[in-house]
Amino acid sequence: DKWKEVNNILIDAFSEYRKNSKNGFSSCVTHTVSAIQAFLQILVNGKTGSGEISKLIIQAQKENLIPSDMFTKEIFKTIESILMRERQETGDAHPKKEYANEKNAKMVLNLAMVFIQHCLIN
Repeated sequence: DKWKEVNNILIDAFSEYRKNSKNGFSSCVTHTVSAIQAFLQILVNGKTGSGEISKLIIQAQKENLIPSDMFTKEIFKTIESILMRERQETGDAHPKKEYANEKNAKMVLNLAMVFIQHCLIN
């Protein structure tokens, strides 16, 4: 129940991915990044609504809600950088520089799954 909103966003992301179109892949990227943001907002704030991913990661690590070892910090920084770049360049949240393709969308989905699973292990 705690993660219902995150689950709903991920359902939308996978649904868009299955459309197998440039619009679907771009929507998939946007939904996936939104799911990570919602996950962190719930983890840190107890609800969705406010907080940027980068600030939420730092806050969650300070509060020991997610791993904060050096390896994890580097991985999270890299994952966040990739996700933000993909959302900005190929997602629907900003004017697109280009549409996402299957490879972009699959990479973002996979990174999100790794990120969330790693956070939940803490």
